[in-house]
Amino acid sequence: MILVFETTWDGGTHAPGNSATLQALASAFPEQRVVMLASAAHLAEVNRDPAVAALGNITLEPITLWRGDRDHPQHVIAARARHEFTTFRVGLRRVPAGEGCLIFLISTTSTASFTASAAARLSGRRCGVLVGWHGNLGEATGARSRNPLARAVDTRASLDRAPVRFLVLEHAIKQALAEVSPRGAARTDVLPLPILTSEARAAAPAIFGTPLRFGFVGWGSPAKGFDRFLDAARTVKAAWGDRVEFVHIGRAKPPHDPADTALLAYPLSEAPLSRPEFARRVAETHFVTLPFRRGYYDFSASGALIDAVAWTRPVVTNAVPLTRQYFSEYGDIGTLCDTEDGFARAIEDILTAQDGQRYASQVRNLASAREARLPSALAATFRRIVAEGFPGLIT
Repeated sequence: MILVFETTWDGGTHAPGNSATLQALASAFPEQRVVMLASAAHLAEVNRDPAVAALGNITLEPITLWRGDRDHPQHVIAARARHEFTTFRVGLRRVPAGEGCLIFLISTTSTASFTASAAARLSGRRCGVLVGWHGNLGEATGARSRNPLARAVDTRASLDRAPVRFLVLEHAIKQALAEVSPRGAARTDVLPLPILTSEARAAAPAIFGTPLRFGFVGWGSPAKGFDRFLDAARTVKAAWGDRVEFVHIGRAKPPHDPADTALLAYPLSEAPLSRPEFARRVAETHFVTLPFRRGYYDFSASGALIDAVAWTRPVVTNAVPLTRQYFSEYGDIGTLCDTEDGFARAIEDILTAQDGQRYASQVRNLASAREARLPSALAATFRRIVAEGFPGLIT
């Protein structure tokens, strides 16, 4: 049996990636029952893709998430750790006696590696624990508590000492992790972030023409480079007017400057977009703009980048390890900017060139990348990760 726990995120947060990862795991082990335990709201979002039900071996079971602070999974909070431990203990009761069980934390907090391994050990069952990092791995490089008890179970301690294996969603992340925690990296495997099957099937190529539309996908915050996107929009719109449009596809962190809203095709929203509206806006764009900064994306996969692959939209992005990896793996899939101030210039170069042939070639490269990132294509990788990391546990 495989138990998949999502004890960190609720609602639609990370649901597309979680759904795709769940599909890859279930495809890797079609003979195993795969039970995902998460909030009812999150399960509803995961289940939006018909491929989840079509696989046949996935069961979705709601659990109650800890009701305290869920915005800071890197913090060591004793009450949350107790809730995690109880959730894992109760979940393990579903495992028949004598049957091997893989516990997969599809995301994690600073303490979940320890609480999951403790619950597995005390269950009396034959278990292995695989811990997925998504978004908060960078906390391993941040300031640590002076409290020795908190330091004993924080993110860095988990990487160095927890008796589990880890999973990251890009090779560039493992390379960055090796510089921070060689011991953690030695117990880390890589499953490239999969693409949501339903959106891959629905995506259609954009028709290259005027106006060219450049979209920023995801949470509009300075950490994600939204300020640089707006700066570029301001510069380019002033020179190109109606021949270019800028679209925000996501929600924006307040406060909002009315002048910024005037630059964009749609008003800024503080509420998450529905997935249908999200998909509609992505479908309208020609390019996905990703003004990444070093730091956060050294240790996190990018849902926005994988959306660009899924929808075969060439990217305009900064050269950070994650984006260099994609260009190395898949070829010309857009424009890499070597400097932060080159972002607007790169967009203007595209507008000046109006190179439809190159655009079509980039779309073809992205289509090949999309096929490589489908859950079914990654099933063999997931099966190998489990077989090598937990020999004989499940088959």
